Amino acid sequence: MTKHWQDRFSEWLRKFWIDEEYNKRMAEIEKKEYFISSLKEKGYMYDLGNEWWERKWTTNQGKESIREVYQELENGQWKQLMIGYGDRVFFEEEVSESTQD
Repeated sequence: MTKHWQDRFSEWLRKFWIDEEYNKRMAEIEKKEYFISSLKEKGYMYDLGNEWWERKWTTNQGKESIREVYQELENGQWKQLMIGYGDRVFFEEEVSESTQD
């Protein structure tokens, strides 16, 4: 028996709103977009070559500088790095979930 198009549409619409996996993926995408927009608001710029978000801090009229970096890992988590003193990483930590909310 062939279903009427309204019935098929109704089933699709129900699945669209109830599909938990879809909703979970959308929530993750929205969380990532929110986190990235907060980085942009704080002055971070995306470095395409390194595939991370960074901003530069300077002192002593620009004689000394460090880079504060947020890098997305392959598993979707984020890592914060502080780089300076001859491009050495002197601080590194995973960003907590609460920071991404």
